[in-house]
Amino acid sequence: MLKILSLLLLLPVMEWSDNKMVFASYSLILLIIGLTIALGLRKKIEHINSRQMFIITVANWFGISILASIPYIFSSLHLSVSDAVFESISGITTTGSTVITGLDSLPEDILLWRSITQWIGGVGIIGMAVVILPFLKVGGMRLFRTESSDWSDKEMPQTQKFLSYLVTSYVILTALCAVAYDASGMTAFEAVNHAMTTISTGGYSTSDLSLGHYKNHTIHWIAVVFMILGSVPFVIYVQLISNRRITIDQQVKAFLLIILASSLVLASYLYIVNDMDFMSAATQAALNVTSIVTTTGFVGDNYATWGNVALCLFFFLTFIGGCSGSTSGGIKVFRFQMFFLILREQIIKSVHPRAVVNLQYNKKDMNKDVIDSSISFMFMIMVSISVLTLLLSFTGLDLITSLTGSITALMNVGPGMGDIIGPAGNFHSLPDSAKWILCVGMLLGRLELLTIVVLFSPVFWRG
Repeated sequence: MLKILSLLLLLPVMEWSDNKMVFASYSLILLIIGLTIALGLRKKIEHINSRQMFIITVANWFGISILASIPYIFSSLHLSVSDAVFESISGITTTGSTVITGLDSLPEDILLWRSITQWIGGVGIIGMAVVILPFLKVGGMRLFRTESSDWSDKEMPQTQKFLSYLVTSYVILTALCAVAYDASGMTAFEAVNHAMTTISTGGYSTSDLSLGHYKNHTIHWIAVVFMILGSVPFVIYVQLISNRRITIDQQVKAFLLIILASSLVLASYLYIVNDMDFMSAATQAALNVTSIVTTTGFVGDNYATWGNVALCLFFFLTFIGGCSGSTSGGIKVFRFQMFFLILREQIIKSVHPRAVVNLQYNKKDMNKDVIDSSISFMFMIMVSISVLTLLLSFTGLDLITSLTGSITALMNVGPGMGDIIGPAGNFHSLPDSAKWILCVGMLLGRLELLTIVVLFSPVFWRG
């Protein structure tokens, strides 16, 4: 990971960089450290157990997040440590919250580095969701376990092949998105940056107004299409590359239905109540609904001015997220579907106590451990929101900022609500203590909570 990060640090050097020496020298330092570790630890590992995988996963996400913050500190921005770490973690976790203002006049090497952090975070999220979390049985993700979720020496070649297909599809989608943006009127630099943050569902932009900077409806619809493509299971693209055929599962259908229904409701509201013209209403509704559901965080307009109906809708959409095995955050569609099935079972059993209800998802039986881990995940989400909200309130923040700040961090969405961190706001004015609390929240949400929480259990370290 250090060697990969060192190579990516060279990309801003190719630009017209005001901070060329910062990126180049830091790249060299990381490369030397990475090579030293690689040469010093050449013993072949034949099997990785779950305990080791928990440590490796958490260490990588924490380590890369901290290391990626260094350019912000030593560049011409001279961000404080708190701001730099916040911006880096927000990028790596593809949350999209930012403490930087004046993006339109920011050095292009910094803008590019922000986009790169989200892009590498996005591909890391996919690999974690389809290969690591099913192996670790975290949050019901075992439901999506494949032959690639086996870290024994026997299955390692299959895992590596699967990951290569994932990366290939990720790169192809990013390139297609960049070409589409460029053809629709963005500059080449803007197109590349927005393509990286669209496919990764991260939401960093090159303008303070986000996609609201562009009045071209075509750009907004391109963003809608590629945010959706980044939020469906990437296993679909692997199937397309390897077998030339795809299988659309239950969560994809539900995910598309949620976006369509919510967009239609909001568009009708904007057209009838807010007196917005039909095309603008449809575009703004689709763009902002898709951005929130996919946890991207792009903003097409200041939806805080649209009225309480829109705000209530966006508040509830914040929790949903995209599909498992995608770059998006949130609770994920499949968990809501599972809880609906469990509720249906309880209703049937309340009427027919002796009835035997077979719970199936995607035509496969749901094991008890999948249901138990999903319930545990939801419980931890509620507890985490409560704790983070309380901690943020201790820093002096109001209830709306504290509540929506904790939710947007854990769901990896980006903008919150209220005058401070709303769609027209920024996280810069928050006290440093609040930023560190939100950093923990972003990492907790990205690693599906249990991945981190289990490290604090005595049972984990025993034996």
